[in-house]
Order: sequence, then C-alpha cells, then structure tokens
Amino acid sequence: MILAQQFKENIGGVERDIFHEAPPPPKKTVRSVLVLVGSLLVLWWSFEGAKIKPTELMEGIPQIAVTIGRMLPPDFTKVTDAKSYFFPEEMPLSTLLLPVPVSGDQARIKQRWWNNTFPQTIVGATIETIQMALTGILALVVAFPIGFLAARNTTPNLFVYHGTRLVMNFLRTIPDLALGLLFVGAVGLGAFAGTLALFIHTTTVLGKLLSESVENIDEGVVEAIRATGAGHVQVVTFAVLPQILPDLISFTLYRLETNIRAASVLGLIGAGGIGYLMNTSFRTFQYQEAAAIVSVLIILVMLVDYASYRLRRLVV
Repeated sequence: MILAQQFKENIGGVERDIFHEAPPPPKKTVRSVLVLVGSLLVLWWSFEGAKIKPTELMEGIPQIAVTIGRMLPPDFTKVTDAKSYFFPEEMPLSTLLLPVPVSGDQARIKQRWWNNTFPQTIVGATIETIQMALTGILALVVAFPIGFLAARNTTPNLFVYHGTRLVMNFLRTIPDLALGLLFVGAVGLGAFAGTLALFIHTTTVLGKLLSESVENIDEGVVEAIRATGAGHVQVVTFAVLPQILPDLISFTLYRLETNIRAASVLGLIGAGGIGYLMNTSFRTFQYQEAAAIVSVLIILVMLVDYASYRLRRLVV
C-alpha cells in the first residue's frame, strides 16, 4: 500500500496513478505517412519492373500440375540398374571397385571408368557434387582469419579493415556461374573448375558472415579476459571464439548446403556435378529421371540440415 502511494503523482491538485493510466497514443506525423506512401510506391514500381502478373500465374498453375504429373513417380532405374554403370566386361567387379593391384591394361581400363564413365552416372555425379561441396568448405581455413581482419573490433587498423571489405565485396558480387566459366577456360571442363569457383565464393561469403558475428560479440567478456593480463591470442581463444563458435558451425554447414545446390548449377556449364545430368534429363523430356535426380539433391540437403542441428546441439 505504501509503495503504491509512492508511485502516485499530484499534478494540479489531482492525484494520478501512473500504473493504471494508459500511455498516450503515438502521434501520427506527416513523416510517417510519407514513409508509408513512399514504401508502397517503391513496392508498386518493383512489381511493375518484375512483370508480376498474378492472373498469368493462376492461368499457368494447370500446366505446372501437368509437368509435376509427368515427373511422378521418380524413375530410379539408372540408380539401381547395373547396366547404367557400363561395367567393363573384361574386368571383375571386385577388381574394378576395390583398391587391389592390377596389370597395366587393367589399370588403364579402371582409371578410364572411374574418371570418365562413373561420373556420368547419377550415383557418380552425386558423389562428385558432394566432393566439390566438401572441398569448397576448405574455404573456411582462409575465411576464418579474413573474418577477424574485416571486423572493426579485431582488425589491426582501418586501412586493413576497408581493404579487406573492398576485396570481399568485389569477389562476392561475381556470380558462381561467371567464376565457373572463368575457371573452365583456365583449367578445362570438370570438377576442378567448379571447385575453384565454389572455393572463391564460399571464402568471401563466410568471411563477411564471420566478421559480422565477431562485431556482435559481448565486449564485456573480452574486457574481463584482457583484465587478467591475457594477450591477443588468449583473448581471441577464450573470449571471442567461444561466442562465435555456434555461428561458425551454422554458417559453415549452411554454406555446405548451398554449395551442393551451387555445384548442381555449375554442372550446367561443364564444371562438374550432377547439374549436367539433370539438365540433360529435362531437355530430353525424361521428367521421371529428372525427378529422381532432384530427389537425391533434396535428400542431401536434408542430411546436411540434420547434421547442422546435431552439431549445434553439441556446442550450444
């Protein structure tokens, strides 16, 4: 009762209870109205430029249903049928698949099958896509120090900060396909060109995300560790790294998931991956086979997402 009386004010001889009095409604200023009108105009302008026509979408929905109907059920014949793998008749299957010593002729046949024939199958192209995505994640080794150089609270000076940011922004604006075409011209067709493209793009994206995570850490923890007399390495190890570790794992696995999809797209330009087979299936109207390839990609992304969830549970 006494506390309640302490929170009462007497204004002009009228007692007012500040707990039971509703706050005044926010004032609708002219600026708020102008911002709302401007936002609606920008949205309308965007819809016009993007040729957004809901009526055409509604008219095209039946055609979408027809295409999906052609894709169902997915045809996994080229995954399960042994004839789809073109196994050499002159070599036993165990010799072809296992790392056993073979003669010179058999070694050439075996190498030709693994390098040329197997990557053209759905299973082989899927494995190649996973290999490209995993190799692209090695960009974390380069992106980790870049993230600290591109963060205001850990960079040595402003020149390094702005220079690192400028280089990352420049490289990150180059699309994966453009990088893939560039490296295809340099090293030829194949997974190596696609992996280089993924490596460059993953490095810049992870560097930016990590730098923002470093800038958002609790500086109180840093000051507490620094007050004990710890050096720069100890501060980063015991104050900064534990705070960004969950984000580090999440960003890395997200990029792995993204790299799987990007490697599929890079296959369209001959830079390895399963994209070439998927594009061929669609262009030759093999919709059920294309649906099987899409199903494989969906399963891969779901597995990576589950791995991300389990790892974050271990850390957080």
